[in-house]
Amino acid sequence: MNGTDEERETLPERPHRPGIPFLRWWAGLGMVALLLLVIWNCTDPLPPAWDEAQHLLQAQAFGLHLQRFRWDGLWGQQFLHLNQRYPPLAYWLGIPLAALHPFSRADGQLLNLVLLGVLVLATQRLGQRVYRSGEVGWLAAALLLLYPGITALAHVYMLELPLVVAVTLAFWALWAYGEKPSWRGAVGVGAGVAAVLLTKWTGVLFLLLPLVGIPLLPGKRIPWLVRLAHLTLGMGVALLLCWPWYRANWLFVLSNGWAYAETAHYYITCPAGSLCWWTAYLRLLPLQMSPFLCGLPLLSGWGSLDRREAVLWATYGSGYLLYTLVDIKDVRFTLPLLPLLAVLSAGGIQKACRWLEERWGAWALQRGVCAGLVLGCLALANLGRPLTPGVAPLWTGIQMRWQGKHPTQELTQWIQSLIQPGLTTTLGVLPNTELISSETLTYLAALQRWPVTFRAAGQTPWPELELSLLDGFVDAEGEQGIIGPYGPTKEQIRQHLRSSPDWRQDPAVELPTLGRLHTYFPRFSKVTVQEWPLEAEEVELVEVEALLELGIPAWKLRWQGPAQNLAQTLVWARLEDGQGRVLEKRAWVLGQNRLQLNSTGGWLVEEILTLPITDFPRGGLLHLEWQSLKGIRHSLHQSWRGSLSSFPKEGSPLVTDPLFPLRRAARAAAVGDLQALSLYLNAWTTLQYPTFLTDPDRILVRQLLEGERQQAAAQGQPSQQIQSHYQLGLMLAALLQPEAAQLHFQQIVELDPEDEWARAYLGFLRVLFTHDFEGIRGLRQELSAVLQPLCRKADLDWDLNWICAAL
Repeated sequence: MNGTDEERETLPERPHRPGIPFLRWWAGLGMVALLLLVIWNCTDPLPPAWDEAQHLLQAQAFGLHLQRFRWDGLWGQQFLHLNQRYPPLAYWLGIPLAALHPFSRADGQLLNLVLLGVLVLATQRLGQRVYRSGEVGWLAAALLLLYPGITALAHVYMLELPLVVAVTLAFWALWAYGEKPSWRGAVGVGAGVAAVLLTKWTGVLFLLLPLVGIPLLPGKRIPWLVRLAHLTLGMGVALLLCWPWYRANWLFVLSNGWAYAETAHYYITCPAGSLCWWTAYLRLLPLQMSPFLCGLPLLSGWGSLDRREAVLWATYGSGYLLYTLVDIKDVRFTLPLLPLLAVLSAGGIQKACRWLEERWGAWALQRGVCAGLVLGCLALANLGRPLTPGVAPLWTGIQMRWQGKHPTQELTQWIQSLIQPGLTTTLGVLPNTELISSETLTYLAALQRWPVTFRAAGQTPWPELELSLLDGFVDAEGEQGIIGPYGPTKEQIRQHLRSSPDWRQDPAVELPTLGRLHTYFPRFSKVTVQEWPLEAEEVELVEVEALLELGIPAWKLRWQGPAQNLAQTLVWARLEDGQGRVLEKRAWVLGQNRLQLNSTGGWLVEEILTLPITDFPRGGLLHLEWQSLKGIRHSLHQSWRGSLSSFPKEGSPLVTDPLFPLRRAARAAAVGDLQALSLYLNAWTTLQYPTFLTDPDRILVRQLLEGERQQAAAQGQPSQQIQSHYQLGLMLAALLQPEAAQLHFQQIVELDPEDEWARAYLGFLRVLFTHDFEGIRGLRQELSAVLQPLCRKADLDWDLNWICAAL
C-alpha cells in the first residue's frame, strides 16, 4: 500500500522547462537579510519589554527547575505545571541554554537563528513539493528571509517564531501525506499537529481546512476508510504527545482563554463586521512581507491557477478567515501564513519568467528578473522594523550605540543599588512603560541572579494590601504607560507614598536615557541583617525590646545563629490580656519571609513585630514560640505595658503579615465570596513570589500553618481549626496538589457538616482532579454538592442560572 522506499522518496517531475534566472542573486539577498538580522541582534540597546520579558523569565524558570532535578513525582508534576498560560514547547527548546545560565534575549536570538534555519528548509521543501521544482523551493525560502515580519520575530524571544516553524512543518507533513498517503505520513501529520498545539494552541486554526480535507481527497489506491484510519492514527499521535501537558493544565487553558477574551475590548479598533474589520490583516501585509513584495503572490494566478495553487490559496483563505473572526487583531497573529505566500510568490515568479521568455524572448526575461531583484533590494530597506514593544529599529539602535546610550546597562546598574545584603526584596512598580515595567526590571535582576523582584503596582483593588506587603516602590517622572484595570489603586498608592510619614523617598536617580527614577521605602526597616561571628549552631533569640515610642504593641526581636537556620526558623506569637484572653496572633518565617535561603556564615537579624489591635487595654503578655530547622521548639514569655497613643492605619508598612492575603482568601472561601477568594489568592501567589509553584518558602509556610492547626486542635478551638484547614487547603490547591488539598476540605466537612461551601470545594476537587467518587451516582452527588451553594446565590450569571434551573 505504501510503496517502496524508492517510490516514496521520488517526486513526479514536470516536463523540463527553463529554471529561474538569477536564483543565486535571490539567495544572496536572503543572506544579506540574515546579516542585517545579526547586526540588529548585536546593536539593539533596549531591554525586553512586557510579553518578551515574561517569556524570558519563564524560560529561566525552566532552567532553574532543571538545576533542582530530583527523581520524584513532585518534580515532574511541577515541571508540567511550571507554565500554565502558554504551552511549553518554546521554553523546552531553550532548556539546554537555560540550564547553563539565566536565559537571556541573546540566548533567545541564538535559538531563533536555529529555528529560522529550520523554517527556511521547511519552506524550501514545501515549495519543492507544491511546484515539483527545487528552484521554486529555494526562491520561496529566500523570499521568506526578505519578509520584515519574519526577521522581526527572529529578533525577539516570543512564541510566534516557533509557531511559524511548527505550522510550516505541519503544512509540509500534510502536503506530503496528501501526495502519498501512508501510515508513516499519518504519524508525521500527528507530530506536526502536536508541535503546533504545544507551541500555541490557537495555531491549530491554520490547519483546520487541510485536516478536514484529508479524508475527502480523491485516492487512486487508498480507500476512503483507510484515509480516515490514517487521520485517526495521526490524531492519536498528536493526543499522545500533547496529553501530559494538556491533561495537567486543561482547566488553566480554558480559564486563561476566557480571561483573554474578556480583554478583547482593549485591542478592538474596528466595529465587528465592518470592512475595516474584515480587511484588518490585508492592511497589515505591508508590515509583514514588505510593501514591495505584497503583490508577488498574485503572480501565481498568471495564466491559469492549477489545483495545487488553489489548495494553497484555500488554506491561506481559511486561516485568514478564522483569525479574522477572532475579535483581537494583531500583526503577529497571521504570520504563520507567510510561508504559503512565499511559496505562491516563488511559483508566480516562475510563471512570469516563462511567460516573458515565451512571449518576448530572453531580453524581456532579463529585464523582468532585474525588476524582481530591484523589489527584493527595496524590501531590504524594510528590515529591522520591530513588531513588538521594547525593540529599537535597526538604524535607531545603531545610532543610540554611536551616541553612547545604553538603557539596559543603566537599568542594570540602578537595580544593583537596590540590593539589600542577605534579604530578598520585592518592589512595586508604578509606571508601566516599555522601558520601566515590572517584567523588564525583574528580567534584568534575574539575569544577574540578584534577589530583587518587581511587581506591577495597582494589580489589586486594595492599595492598603500592596502598601503593607511590598518592601518598597519605584516611580518615574513623565509617561506612565498602560494603566491597567486598577488605575485608581495605582494613583492612591502614589499619593499615599508622597504624603504618609510612614514612607521615605530616597534621592532621585537620574539615568541619562530614562530620566529620573524615584524609590520609596518604609521609614522603619522591618528587617535588617548583618554578619555576625558564628558562636552557636542553634538559633537564639538574643533580645526582645518593646518599642514603646510607637504607641502600639510592637517589639524589636534580635536573633542570631547560622544564616541558613535563621532563614528556615518558624515563629508563632500570641498576645494575651491579664485574664488570659487571646487578643492577637501572628505566625511567620523568621525575617518576615525575606531571608535568603542559600546564605552562609552567621547572622544577626533584627525584625519588628507588631500585633495591631484596637482594643488593647494597657498591658498584656507576649508569648513567643519558635522552631528551628532541626525541629526543636523554644518559647519565651514577656509582659508588656504601654499606652495606645496612636494606631497605624491600613497600608502602614508596620502592619504587615505575609500570610494576610491567604487568611483573607480563606475567610472569603468560607462565606462563598468567590470574587474575593480569587483576588486574594492571586495577590498572595503573585505579589510576593517570583515563581510561587517552586519557591522554597512554600514548604516553610506549610509547616507554619500546620503548626497553627496543631495549636488550635490542642486548645480545643474548632473554629480556628477550620480556618487553618481552609488556609492549608487553598495553599495546596494553589500548589496544584489536589489530593492533599482534598484531605483538608474533608476535615472541614467532618468538623462542621453544615459547611456547604467546604463540601462544594471538596466536590470540585473530586470531580475535576482526583476523581474520587464511585460511578455515575457518586458523580451526581459531587456535582450536586458543588452546585447547591452556587444556586442559592442571588446574582447568578445566565449560564449558571440556566444550569440551576435545569437541575
